[in-house]
Amino acid sequence: MNLDFSKCRLVPVINKDGDVELSGVKDHVKVGVSALVNSPYFFIMDEMGAMKSAQVIIAAQFLFEANIIDRVIVVAPASVRPVWFDPELGELTKHLWIPARVSEYHTKIKQWGPKESALRWVVTNYDFIREKTRLQHLLKYCNPRTMLVLDESSAIKGHRTQQTKACLKLRKRCGRIVLLNGTPIANHPGDIYSQANVLDGGRRRFGILGVESYFEFRARHAIMGGWMKKQIKEWRPEGITEIQQRMAPYVLRRLKKDCLDLPPKLPPVVLTAVLTDKLWAIYKQMRDKLMVWLSHETASLAPLAVTRIMRLAQITSGFLGGVEELSLDDDADDNPKTEKVVQEIGREKLDVLLEWFDARLDEDPNIKVLSGSRFRPEVLRLVAELKERKGLEVGAIMGGQKPADRQKALRLLDPRTTPPGPAFVAVVLGSGAKGLNLTASHTVIRPSNDYSLEKRLQFDDRVHRPGQTEAVSYTDIVAVGPQGQKTIDHGILMMLTKKDDLATTLTGAWVAQPATWLKILEAE
Repeated sequence: MNLDFSKCRLVPVINKDGDVELSGVKDHVKVGVSALVNSPYFFIMDEMGAMKSAQVIIAAQFLFEANIIDRVIVVAPASVRPVWFDPELGELTKHLWIPARVSEYHTKIKQWGPKESALRWVVTNYDFIREKTRLQHLLKYCNPRTMLVLDESSAIKGHRTQQTKACLKLRKRCGRIVLLNGTPIANHPGDIYSQANVLDGGRRRFGILGVESYFEFRARHAIMGGWMKKQIKEWRPEGITEIQQRMAPYVLRRLKKDCLDLPPKLPPVVLTAVLTDKLWAIYKQMRDKLMVWLSHETASLAPLAVTRIMRLAQITSGFLGGVEELSLDDDADDNPKTEKVVQEIGREKLDVLLEWFDARLDEDPNIKVLSGSRFRPEVLRLVAELKERKGLEVGAIMGGQKPADRQKALRLLDPRTTPPGPAFVAVVLGSGAKGLNLTASHTVIRPSNDYSLEKRLQFDDRVHRPGQTEAVSYTDIVAVGPQGQKTIDHGILMMLTKKDDLATTLTGAWVAQPATWLKILEAE
């Protein structure tokens, strides 16, 4: 197929001098588009910010012009849905050059674009299509002339989940499929199984991985142990090699440093927040006794190990969840009703963050800061504190907020809409860490971290993507005891490092070097 990239829309980009210029189609984008056009099922694993969505949109238009498809269904996480649909700032608005009708399939169906357009786009999210009736309605629009796009495809890494099963049903009806994910393996190689299974339509023994089930996949490639040998102890090196080889023909992965002229990521800086003797005593109680008494009547319990780990992380951030009043009255009802609440118990990390922000503000009166926290109460307290400051624009991105509040926060750090003067946007990790362009900021701080490598990498790359003109700095805040004792924060950072090393090892085999994909481009 002849791919005429001259018809592609040119995207406005702010250069290093602060001027707006039009950016042409990058070479790596041309290679990705060619792969999508020539293969009915393909996985784009380019690093976050390497223009994966642009490749899909351009390829879909070429396929439409060749009379191969007439509809594209995009399934994305709920927080990423506006990244595709938004008629003003969305990716489709940037890259469409032919008339298209775009619909958002959610509780309320919204549409934009000319009604008479032959190319149709449907944008929905994974959670929404889990419900049977909604899925059945969407299946009516799937046929051999439909291209299915699964954005942030790690959402289907669980082989038993309803959304994975729903996506597999969609895939079997659609003639073409594209998976997009900059972090396809965020925990272990098992993350790839369901993504590969959906990619090839569940062909099992004759599919990409050549296995009948996840259990066969696991038995072949991992060393099992634990109770009844049902737990994965480690992944066999030869198993990882086989996974790499089987996936290679269907995968394209490029790193930003090889295909985009972006400023560097600076090495992360770690700030320490020293816990007071009182807060350290609370931390030790939860660590050693699985329970904290905050007064004679109130306590927080963590009978399960996973709950204790979460409570310890909460304590280092200055609050404690699951706090309830316990009756000490002998005549009390055997089943007293208690209301669990979140209680603030310290502000060590908050004070360190505010001191750090004041120092950055002295250096740059127009600084734009992006903050990422694991816990919602941590974000709410930070935002409330910063809103007291005059002349500072403050926003938050979290689940369950009003759309207007979310849009305000996005506009604060979008380079096309950012206001003059300083701005600070606080994000709950996982609620707004995918698909967003927040490159008006080049300063990132993480008051607390999640064990999820995917959330961390996705969040970090919201500011390191096309449009960024400054080197990006990253800062972590880690709590320590009064004498410098390590806390759960250190364990989380260590675990994230190990996960990153394993993911890099596996996906590293799929990284296409510039010399390779430039040869592909020349051949085309």
